[in-house]
Amino acid sequence: MSPVMRMFCFISLPLSLVLLTDAAPVRAEDEVLFNRDIRPILSDTCFACHGPSEKDREAGLRFDLQESPFSELDSGMRAIVPGNIDESELYQRITSDDESLIMPPADFNKHLKPEQIELFKRWIEQGAKWQDHWSFITPTKPEVPENVKEGWTKNEIDRFILRRLEKEGLTPTPEADKETLIRRVTFDLTGLPPTPAEVDDFLADESPNAYEKVVDRLLSSPHFGEHMGRFWLDAARYGDTHGLHLDNQRSIWPYRDWVIDAFNNNMPFDQFTIEQIGGDLLPDPTLSQKIATGFQRCNVTTSEGGSINEEYLVRYAVDRVETMGTVWLGLTLGCAVCHEHKYDPITQQEFYQLFAFYNSLTEKAMDGNALLPPPVVKVPTEQDKIRLEELSQLIAKLNQDKQKLYSDVSYTDPTPDAEAQLPEQKEVVVVEDEAPTDVTLLGAPEKEWHFVEGPDHPVFSGKKSLLREGTALSQQYYEADKSPITIQQGDQFFFYVYLDAENPTEEIMLQVHTTKNTWHHRAFWGANKIDFGQVGTTQRLHMGDLPKMGEWVRLDVTAAQIGLVPGDVVDGLAMSQYGGKVYWDKLGMLTFGNFKQDGYESQHIWEQVELKLQDGSTLPQEVLAAIKVSPAERTPEQSATVQHYYLENVNPAARQKFAAIKADIEAKAKERTDYENNIPSTLVMEDMAEPREAFMLIRGEYDKPSEKVERGVPTVFPPLPEGAPVNRLGLAKWLVDPKNPLTARVTVNRYWQQYFGTGLVKTTEDFGSQGEWPSHPELLDWLAVHFIDSGWDIKAFHKLIVMSATYRQSSHVTPELHKRDPANRLLARGPRFRLDAEMIRDNALQISGLMNEQIGGPSVKPYQPAGLWKVVAYTSSNTANFTKDGGPALYRRSMYTFWKRTSPPPSMTTFDAPSRETCTVKRERTNTPLQALNLLNDIQFVEAARKFAERVIKEGGDTTADRVIFGYRWSTSHFPDEQEISILSELYEMNLQEFKNDPTSAEQLLTVGDSPRDETIDPAELAAWTMVANTLLNLDETIVKE
Repeated sequence: MSPVMRMFCFISLPLSLVLLTDAAPVRAEDEVLFNRDIRPILSDTCFACHGPSEKDREAGLRFDLQESPFSELDSGMRAIVPGNIDESELYQRITSDDESLIMPPADFNKHLKPEQIELFKRWIEQGAKWQDHWSFITPTKPEVPENVKEGWTKNEIDRFILRRLEKEGLTPTPEADKETLIRRVTFDLTGLPPTPAEVDDFLADESPNAYEKVVDRLLSSPHFGEHMGRFWLDAARYGDTHGLHLDNQRSIWPYRDWVIDAFNNNMPFDQFTIEQIGGDLLPDPTLSQKIATGFQRCNVTTSEGGSINEEYLVRYAVDRVETMGTVWLGLTLGCAVCHEHKYDPITQQEFYQLFAFYNSLTEKAMDGNALLPPPVVKVPTEQDKIRLEELSQLIAKLNQDKQKLYSDVSYTDPTPDAEAQLPEQKEVVVVEDEAPTDVTLLGAPEKEWHFVEGPDHPVFSGKKSLLREGTALSQQYYEADKSPITIQQGDQFFFYVYLDAENPTEEIMLQVHTTKNTWHHRAFWGANKIDFGQVGTTQRLHMGDLPKMGEWVRLDVTAAQIGLVPGDVVDGLAMSQYGGKVYWDKLGMLTFGNFKQDGYESQHIWEQVELKLQDGSTLPQEVLAAIKVSPAERTPEQSATVQHYYLENVNPAARQKFAAIKADIEAKAKERTDYENNIPSTLVMEDMAEPREAFMLIRGEYDKPSEKVERGVPTVFPPLPEGAPVNRLGLAKWLVDPKNPLTARVTVNRYWQQYFGTGLVKTTEDFGSQGEWPSHPELLDWLAVHFIDSGWDIKAFHKLIVMSATYRQSSHVTPELHKRDPANRLLARGPRFRLDAEMIRDNALQISGLMNEQIGGPSVKPYQPAGLWKVVAYTSSNTANFTKDGGPALYRRSMYTFWKRTSPPPSMTTFDAPSRETCTVKRERTNTPLQALNLLNDIQFVEAARKFAERVIKEGGDTTADRVIFGYRWSTSHFPDEQEISILSELYEMNLQEFKNDPTSAEQLLTVGDSPRDETIDPAELAAWTMVANTLLNLDETIVKE
């Protein structure tokens, strides 16, 4: 049936992609292999009571180790007697009719099938040959089979595949046609479709290496790194938000750029591993190597109130071990968090030995809901580095010019050192007995200032005190003082408070407003309840505990402590409290006054003032240190330091000579600071100077430590490489040590899965006892060793796969072959399955001409239904409200889409993209009506259809048939047949007539999406072609990789 005749039966996946089954069963004449045939049954039905877990083990019998089942049991029997089923207690139990004897027990939730019992029988009769679990044995390179059908094989992969096919009595399917082949390999290597021009070039190239030239071109494309990076980001659980509680935004997109660059630069996989696991621990790590460690900062984090720091530090470390285990080892290490692994030879102690590698990081348990929870690094581009260096050189030159000015200044202190006396500070009272006048009075919850008199109320000074009482934030404040206070050197705020003991407050705060229109200067006493400014800075400085209750207490804070500098103009003050009853009195400032006339003209007097202040001084440390040395004892350098600072910044006459060049320096310094502040940062890893102790945790509970553990790896594996440090760097080197039996196997299997839909080991995430036996075990081992021997060359490995005859087969399947191998595990035909979520959207963008091909950069926010974020968000979250991007950012590749973990992009999740809250190495592939509706109606796809229609009209020729052919080729990379041309032409004519009769509907259709419409095209014509384009974008042949 023509695909166009099925135009409204969208994304109907072939049955072979839905009913995935195992390869052909073991035939009666075949040898029964323990690893392939017996171990999976034991793991599934017996290990729960007779496996690695000592706690759950029954009768002292375990089937995960060779010695136990062949040894004499306490009963005097043996579970397995090779060659003798009558004396093998295992066989007698699994065939017993007695419910008290049968195994698995009658009340167990799993039971053996007759064909499984038959396998045990044949295995024992054949001698019960034991094999250690295949995946824990370091692979060796098997001999490449010698095949008869030389004309079909193109590389070593094909020889292994052909040997299996011949054994099964099958033959390979012929090579796919050239249009299908270039479409398949272009999608597989770049995630994008080929253009008709690229297809035509390939069709016209009749050279023997025409296909290889296409492959090499695609491998060198920058889109290769994007496409491969997308798979890796699933494994890395990359997201643009923290993932828990507020799910606020985090900045880690430079790590995504690092991944793309690594694939494009063909970074060897061992280096790729080392830099992500331990890049920060390399000798003199580069910025790039630090950025790489973002892999381990991609885990979900929180800052929810009430969360316990130690609990979340444990959670983060557990997540990192589990992720490492899945990505590199293909093991479910997390099953050993609470107890011994029930199926694999991983003890709980060994899990926590791995945990110890991640237990000594400098990150805090609470992320602070911050964009950049430390540790972080700046990520300047080469252009940024050049500009920063230019500004630094300009500033250095200006400072040199400033030094020359000192010789032009003649200064004699008018006050000899012996006569220098410290002036007295004066109190300037701002609030006492009444509110300030000539100001704007404000307050919360009411504006009226409530002054009370004694003797019923305590009063410190004058006749009245100011009373505030409330249950939460309560404050009295003013702004816009027409007689503002100019801050002088050494100024100090003071006020008196009386805290009611019967109705105590939790916090009191003094806030200062300046004419710069900011309330960014605050000091508080007591609990940190009033959420203004950033705590620990001059915006919210903690001064100590609450003062004693039931009596008047004076509190002081210097202007310098809360970030005020001489010259700042204060035009507002606030007296704030959190709950309780507080009396306030005599608020003001202690000041030395303005020394412009009588003090600052003397360096000696100025020095006395600074010595008096010291702790509240704003002087640079080197200047203050020099002042503390008596003038007679100062070195020439110290004397110059003090006098230069004084002349440049204090003396009224001298500082005018420095004003212009200082302004230039400050302007350039600000420009450099602003430039540097705008350089993006990203999250990285960093270890503590001294490792934290690590312990086994009873039942995995953070507050129940038991035995102390040291860093190490499970004993089933080879030890850390000789000379490797016992830290994350050593762990990374262990992962890619050629002796490690799993890393190479797991990696090449995951790559194989990308091309064929299923790995040689179907359970990509589990190579342990519960995992599936490889469909082609020798091929898997050959690929793993070959990958290592190649220097872990990623591009070479991908080329090996796509150059194989196995990959290049047609996906056409006969009824007989489909019945024999519905899931294509024997690989007698080429791959065929629906594109992944990102590829479907990118395909539409590319075909329509909307695609913005910019590589790298921050995440973007394309179309999505309104309100989705708000439904799952706290109101205080900075990702509660979704704001769509505009312009070119709207049409970037889908891998750059902003990923909010509590509400991932709906157009992606509809097509089975994961939430990325945890590591994902194999996506599900479903077929639902919602997917068809998404492709038909989602604004992105409707807009893409409109822009595709414009391309068809302007580039596709003058006749309807020519335009149909043009559109069909862009969509499917093939030429349509006559029937398809006829159907699509009729669809166009039908829609054209409807839109001519209903121009309003045409206008409504053409307004979908932000991209501008070509006003020169007749609306009815454009709308009609939009409907044809919409149909083309929804064809199976468009969204399925053939």
